[in-house]
Amino acid sequence: MDSTAKVNASIAFQAPHSPRATASPAEPQEAATGSAPSGATGQPGGSLGNTAKSSPPPAELRLKMQSKRAERYEALAVARFILGKYAKVVDPRRQPGDMYRTHDCRYVRRGRMVGVHFSAVHQSAHYSNLATCGSVWACPVCCALVQQRRRVELAQLITWAYANDYRPCMVTFTFPHKSFNSLQELKERQRDAFTRLRRGSPWERFKKRCGFGGLVRSLEVTHGANGWHPHTHEIWLIRHLGPADQAVFLADIKERWKKVCIAAGLLDASDRSQVHAFDMHAVDVRFGVNDSDYLAKQDSSRAWGADREVATATSKSGRAKGVHPHEFLIRRKKGDGALYLEYVNGMAGSRQLFWSHGLKELVGVEDVTDEILADESLTPSDLLGDLSADEWAIVRHKRLRAQLLNVAETGDWLQVQRFLVRVVGIKPDRLSALPYPLCV
Repeated sequence: MDSTAKVNASIAFQAPHSPRATASPAEPQEAATGSAPSGATGQPGGSLGNTAKSSPPPAELRLKMQSKRAERYEALAVARFILGKYAKVVDPRRQPGDMYRTHDCRYVRRGRMVGVHFSAVHQSAHYSNLATCGSVWACPVCCALVQQRRRVELAQLITWAYANDYRPCMVTFTFPHKSFNSLQELKERQRDAFTRLRRGSPWERFKKRCGFGGLVRSLEVTHGANGWHPHTHEIWLIRHLGPADQAVFLADIKERWKKVCIAAGLLDASDRSQVHAFDMHAVDVRFGVNDSDYLAKQDSSRAWGADREVATATSKSGRAKGVHPHEFLIRRKKGDGALYLEYVNGMAGSRQLFWSHGLKELVGVEDVTDEILADESLTPSDLLGDLSADEWAIVRHKRLRAQLLNVAETGDWLQVQRFLVRVVGIKPDRLSALPYPLCV
């Protein structure tokens, strides 16, 4: 199966189905408003997941998504600056893009022209002939695309599980962390703890007792007053357990996690207050979940920028426990650049989403890389027109990449050309080409 077919088979694009816009878009906005996570499949035989009581109209939702996209592109511009500056210090002889692919992502051309595309089906626009990095850690734009498209796989997993007499449960693992702990140190100890948790005869006996059929683990990282906070949200496929068996299951998991965290140096057994807090918060298990439950848990760890502002405003405490590292690229407080670099370097080579061996094949999920999912040019669409090298240089220099896509989502290349003249400042006689005919 070629790359385009793999993307078509595995994604449901994030743009809403909505009537095609005809009016000229408003002036570009930098502010963003978060969009709600989607909830879909779950137990068969009824409503497949949790849905909100009311949803914004498509036009309003589209504006929110465009605002969030603008915020991501702004964050990517800041990331490019930080990574480029650091790369030049580390090795002045190398190109920054050779050290960090995110430095060149959606900035450097891979062809003579930059294509501007529109999908009438998804009411969305994107570029082609640009470098993409596919990094869920370093790149705010690729991260959003990959995570959105991975949601479809998780929904498919949950549906398959219930159809095959499994009862998915959600397990969250965390551990104590201090501000002086480096991310690399915590990540290595966390990996050691998970290796200890899932090896040996005790683990095999546990799997047999609960009818364990595999897991999907999502690795998340936030940062707060106590420093870095790596943690995992996992879906475990188990057979139906009654209330008594669920209590035994929970007690067993908590005890095993405590032992391996002590052995891995993540928990000080002599510190009573730390052990008490660990017993209360280190393991959370929810039985009989659907994909909406799991994705909402993921989203709470991944919110940043405008999404985090909305989450904070609607939380009971009125404040967030920690921030996603991409927040550093938006708030830009003293030291945030160094924290972003520590995050990028510390998470390099790590997989955000891990599936048990053979589980994807059982579920029927195609194995598609993050790099392919992040490449929007593989999404079926119509070519509205091309930007010349000079036009693209001006657009990216003025940080109007997201705003140009907003205009392109009218599906009208003439509107894009007017935007290039009125907002970007390109002279009419310097426009690269006449509009391409749009085939819908």
